[in-house]
Amino acid sequence: MKAISEVAKDALELPPVQRLTLARILLDLSDENADFSPEIEAAWESEICQRMEELKAGRARASGFDQVFARLDGQFPA
Repeated sequence: MKAISEVAKDALELPPVQRLTLARILLDLSDENADFSPEIEAAWESEICQRMEELKAGRARASGFDQVFARLDGQFPA
């Protein structure tokens, strides 16, 4: 097993986005009640990156809190 200093050194060699992903994974793993899945984590990371690219390209449109919840209420009526 690697020592923490070795793991930290390896982590510093990762690109910034991958370091953030690793940090989120480690935080998720620290929650005893969390159900961690590498596949789900990878899917979320992909989704986040795609949304960021849409935002940077000017193709994303912001919605207000009320608009978001009105849409959700329409999609999932009580």
